[in-house]
Amino acid sequence: MASAVRIRRDVWTLQTEHTADAWPPTLLWYARAIARMQSRPITDPRSWRYQAAIHDYDRPSDPLANDGEQLPSEADRGRFWSQCQHGSWYFLPWHRMYLFYFEEIVTEAIADLGGPADWALPYWNYSDPLNPNARRLPPAFRVERTPDGLVNPLRIDERRLGANAGEAIAADRHVDLRPALGEPLFVGPAGGAVAGFGGPETEFSHGGETIGQLERLPHGSMHVRVGGTVGWMSLFNTAGLDPLFWLHHANIDRLWASWLAGDSQHVNPTDAKWLTDLPFEFHDAKGSVVALTPGDVVDTTSAPFNYRYEAMSELAEPVPAGMAAGAARSREMDEQAVPEMVGATEEPISLEGQATVTRLVVHEPTGPARAAAAAGSPPRIYLNAENVTGSGGPTSYAVYLNLPPGEDPEQHPDRYAGLLPMFGVREASQVDRNHPGSGLRYSLDVTDVVRTLKAGNDWDPNDLRVTFVPDDEPGAADQPLAAAAAAPIVVGRVSVYYA
Repeated sequence: MASAVRIRRDVWTLQTEHTADAWPPTLLWYARAIARMQSRPITDPRSWRYQAAIHDYDRPSDPLANDGEQLPSEADRGRFWSQCQHGSWYFLPWHRMYLFYFEEIVTEAIADLGGPADWALPYWNYSDPLNPNARRLPPAFRVERTPDGLVNPLRIDERRLGANAGEAIAADRHVDLRPALGEPLFVGPAGGAVAGFGGPETEFSHGGETIGQLERLPHGSMHVRVGGTVGWMSLFNTAGLDPLFWLHHANIDRLWASWLAGDSQHVNPTDAKWLTDLPFEFHDAKGSVVALTPGDVVDTTSAPFNYRYEAMSELAEPVPAGMAAGAARSREMDEQAVPEMVGATEEPISLEGQATVTRLVVHEPTGPARAAAAAGSPPRIYLNAENVTGSGGPTSYAVYLNLPPGEDPEQHPDRYAGLLPMFGVREASQVDRNHPGSGLRYSLDVTDVVRTLKAGNDWDPNDLRVTFVPDDEPGAADQPLAAAAAAPIVVGRVSVYYA
């Protein structure tokens, strides 16, 4: 007999079914299960700290480390810890697997405590335009005590200033779904100039380089908006210690499903390299080792997953009747124009907590983009920030084109090119067995911005001005500019591509 499909629900919908001070049962059981997991030693794969370490682990910066405690064996840590996939076409399927086995472990703990055996992880829809509280932390994640009078494990202090006070922690640009849900291809062309929805084709990629559009927004932006410069959500090795991490990633998983549902031509990769070539290992609720490949996780409503979301994104259209999500025809990669670089800066740019301007020349295309234009296909224009490195907290930057000198960027939304959320920049800048140290790469589609500049007679290909503005509101008090100046972000190169 097939298992019933569980429903992952919007955490704020759950909250509105109760008074502001009342806890939804889903969250009360979540808190109780976390307390149970926190009581287990880090050597137990079903423990809270072990589960967080699967994402990443760094002993010197472990905030919960105890002197003399036993860790899992080196072989175990090498096999199961620090496995998160970023800057990669494995980003979405790996995190789907990670969430599922975490959810299974939580549900097993809940059932053992006398709770519902069909518990499902809720998601945090911070992009909901109809919910005025969407960008605030739900109350259960902010209060000091549970209804049982116990210390609340859903609340941690290591978050952005104001988050636990119930302040809105994000602006429109941090939760904008249009760049991701409007991206036609899951995987961009080789080279990274066009990121794609799900990230570039890679091998195992713990640190990553080119950031896919969904990984950029709202994934990376909301990691930083919750964690600030020093909070747990802002770093790979502590993100999983914040109970909000799991609701955030449930929403990212929902947006993957929404992208597929929103356009019949949106499809997952069909390459065997993505589908079956790289298995990922986890532990299930019994502590047994299990392995899945991306091809095993494309349908969440079938075994072993058996879940669906309460609602798709507000920007996603229903799939036409009779057509399964992802079953429509695919636009093959060779139908896309090969990206051609038409301009680039020559020196690195140091971002030190203040608005910084760089200039470059945009040349006429001479290769693939020229041929495509001659055939009647106007190019899309992409601005790339390449080899973005840094060692400090992830101070993010908004990017503008041809911003008038001395004027408030907020008064020129038509010149806004996109956001560079620096989640993962420190990890991608490190040189170790998982990272080459080359930093992150972001690709922003600026076609409409350039079109607007041309229409306003403010486009000079011999002088394109790119301005990086610190993303320091709201909740800016814990993002001191002095810290950004002490540990600057360095952009190795800014480039422009036609594709």
